[in-house]
Amino acid sequence: QSSNEITSISENLEKMRLSLLEAQNKKNRFIMGISHDLRTPVSIIKGYTEAITDGIIVDKEEINKSLQLISAKSTQLEEMIDTLINYTKLNTSDIREQMVKNSITNFFIEYMKEAKIYGNLFHRTVTTEQLVNENIEIPFNEQLIHRALENLFSNATRYTKENDSIHLKFYKKETNLIFEMIDTGCGMDEEDLNNIFDLFYRGTNSRLEKGMGIGLSVVKNIITTHGWNIEVESKKDFGSKFRIVIPISEQSE
Repeated sequence: QSSNEITSISENLEKMRLSLLEAQNKKNRFIMGISHDLRTPVSIIKGYTEAITDGIIVDKEEINKSLQLISAKSTQLEEMIDTLINYTKLNTSDIREQMVKNSITNFFIEYMKEAKIYGNLFHRTVTTEQLVNENIEIPFNEQLIHRALENLFSNATRYTKENDSIHLKFYKKETNLIFEMIDTGCGMDEEDLNNIFDLFYRGTNSRLEKGMGIGLSVVKNIITTHGWNIEVESKKDFGSKFRIVIPISEQSE
């Protein structure tokens, strides 16, 4: 028995060591991601400031262009810092404390109306299917769920072209409500699917665009903290489908 206890203690210590190591690795990846994304605008601001100060840029028009670029990169840097601050504020306890029992049915009905208007502005064909015929109330944070959906829809418009379609579907299946967002855009490589919700991960199609790879990580955090689930299916050149699964058997009671 003594031998078993020692073995058990050793195994638990090893699990604790691995857990601490993973936490440290996550912290390191977080810091490296921040450093990498903030370095670019800082380098540009520093470079053009030194060029003007050292007299390398002397033409008045070129100075004005440089100052405009410095201003634009300063704004971008400010936005990136705000994004990071908002992400770090988005912790589990805050989300759960702000959940209020409300009609999830009405929420998605109104959101789909809003998405149609928003999609038309970007010349996307947005279609909707609202198949939930009962008013279901569950606790959720309306502002944060709206933020998550906006992020998904923004990605759908970004990775589709004019006249491509985005289909929104809200339905009930057994003890779950399902919301799907399906687009006919460029889709994702298979290698991206396993990492798409990871912090600072930027897929093949997004690496040339500005951004920090935080958006879908925020979406995942919001959805899972609600006790919901989010899934993704995608095929290169054939579009993507994001599915939010909302269990209602216990929450609606």
